[in-house]
Amino acid sequence: MITFEYRFDVLPGKRQDFEEWVERRSRPVWLRSPDVRGYRVYHNVLAVSTPQRVIQVDMDDLAALERIFTNEEFVKLRDEFHGYVCNVTESILSLIFAK
Repeated sequence: MITFEYRFDVLPGKRQDFEEWVERRSRPVWLRSPDVRGYRVYHNVLAVSTPQRVIQVDMDDLAALERIFTNEEFVKLRDEFHGYVCNVTESILSLIFAK
């Protein structure tokens, strides 16, 4: 199992539009993929710090992520995402241990 993670700030004046976009577009596209095992959006409660938001998506392996990234609908979604955000970083996480 891996977790793909975006960390980012929402552009000034775009917060409401971004939250609506997540509900209407982002979440449905990710969850329609049979490769996705989990989808989470976090808000950093320390409002003055960055990143403001984190999106995490769980899937079985890197091959699943590659299938998603090459999906035409996801490519469009990714372009839309960058219209709402800045300071984006991406990570691929693998769990070492948990309690």
